[in-house]
Amino acid sequence: MLLSFGVWALALIASTSRPAWRTRFTAPWLALVAAMAVASLLSSVSRTNALHMTGRIAAAFGVFLLTVAGVTTQARLRIALAAVVVTGAVVSLLAGLEYFQLAPVLRLLTAFRPGLATVGAQVRAGGSLQYPTIASMYLEIVFAFGLGLLLIELDAERRGRTAAVFAALVLIAEAIALTFTRTGLITMAASLALVGASRYNARGRDRGVVAIAALTAVIGALLFASRSTQSLWLRFTSEGQESWYRAAFVAPADISMANGEAASIPVTLINTGRIVWDSDADPPFYVSYHWLDAKTDRIVTFEGVRTAFDAPVSPGSRVSMAAHVRAPGQPGQYRLVWDVVQEGRLWFTTEPGAVPVMSRAVVAGDRPLTALATFAPPHPTVRPRRFQLWRAAWRMAATRPLVGVGPDNFRLSYASYAGLAAGDPRIHSNNMYLEVLAGAGIAGALAFAWLLWSIARVTRSAVANPASLAIAAAVLAIAVHGAVDSFLSFAPTYVLFAMTLGFAHVNAQLSGVEQRSTPRRRLTTYDRGRTTNDQRLHVHAYRV
Repeated sequence: MLLSFGVWALALIASTSRPAWRTRFTAPWLALVAAMAVASLLSSVSRTNALHMTGRIAAAFGVFLLTVAGVTTQARLRIALAAVVVTGAVVSLLAGLEYFQLAPVLRLLTAFRPGLATVGAQVRAGGSLQYPTIASMYLEIVFAFGLGLLLIELDAERRGRTAAVFAALVLIAEAIALTFTRTGLITMAASLALVGASRYNARGRDRGVVAIAALTAVIGALLFASRSTQSLWLRFTSEGQESWYRAAFVAPADISMANGEAASIPVTLINTGRIVWDSDADPPFYVSYHWLDAKTDRIVTFEGVRTAFDAPVSPGSRVSMAAHVRAPGQPGQYRLVWDVVQEGRLWFTTEPGAVPVMSRAVVAGDRPLTALATFAPPHPTVRPRRFQLWRAAWRMAATRPLVGVGPDNFRLSYASYAGLAAGDPRIHSNNMYLEVLAGAGIAGALAFAWLLWSIARVTRSAVANPASLAIAAAVLAIAVHGAVDSFLSFAPTYVLFAMTLGFAHVNAQLSGVEQRSTPRRRLTTYDRGRTTNDQRLHVHAYRV
């Protein structure tokens, strides 16, 4: 996408055409870039990383200007919306094929990102984008644009195109669901409600309202019929997956075995998590264990023998069974750590907050069968909660209130503010507004607020045509999802953010031209009788 905008920019330069710099968003956007640049130069964390982020926002401004320069008529606006929807449909198709794990598609997607993203055992589809949440944010804006395009084609009575856009919207909605991003479903529902209600207020129960209602019904039916309904419900009702994987063990306090001996040890397990343990599922659940050296607590054997459950174990259920165990080959004193594994996904004891249950073990023998080799136990998974990240962002802003720690430097420095020993540099603040405040300080936050206020004013003042509804829904999606994710940190999303502002500016200008071209005068009885015909002429403008 950025490459295509680069080609577009070169074409404009070659034609000696220049984008119009003076727009409603120019001053606040340049103020934001300036504030971020100052914060980057004064950053004590990583100037290079901060300047790189500032460059992204400056590049987004360039995308905005190119959008304003290239989209100059309602016909071009419709074409631009269609191009975005087609691109989103391709990404959605790849996401759907990824979800069903088709080997050729998985090999293709390795060019964009390594491996599959999962939540628990559930694959989270992301298509050609780096991460499923990024895919969801991107597709939410595409979905909003698609709603406007659907109404445009419907009003123009292009039945074939209307059906194609309707099908594309269903595909995009399914892809959003397959990312298993909670806010994605919320913003999609909000876009449907906003566009449907606005259309109803403007025109009553017309074909557009019926189309939006039909689309909502189809999407809802597909979601309820999905085989992943349980995973979606778990995502909505829990902060993270760690509460899904919990087990309580009742096991012997002390055991004795001969070195290398295979034995069956009676244990009782209670499913204190939120998902069913099933050894016949894909992937399956098993009872297993780890051997630790009693003196050093280092791992001797991590991958213990698996024991299958005779029947599925539901949350809250208790099961007693004989767990198969093989003793280490070296005589000595050990700790036997009991565990449950979901094959190929995770061990319960590595989830945050897990409390392992151990048995003391004496392994006897005249001579060692194998040499004793130990290694450090794996670090438990660290997944800071969203509120923990938000508090860290507030603390950063309080520490450096004027200029912050530098744009995009939150992910490099949040650990010390969140009370963690180490942080994951892939984790952002999970809030677009706090990300700007922590990174660029009060100056950056005020400039960003100015930009957002300008967007709100332009969106509210636009004529209520299908393009305006699409832009309003896109702005709503950005505002809502931005409250729980860092929206401006990734190329696909900040490019669409810039295009949304470009569309908003162009649509406001075109709507203003339409309003100014009609002289204001008192309506006569004859004029009132012509209202229906005037509305038809207004609709005809979108048939170009």
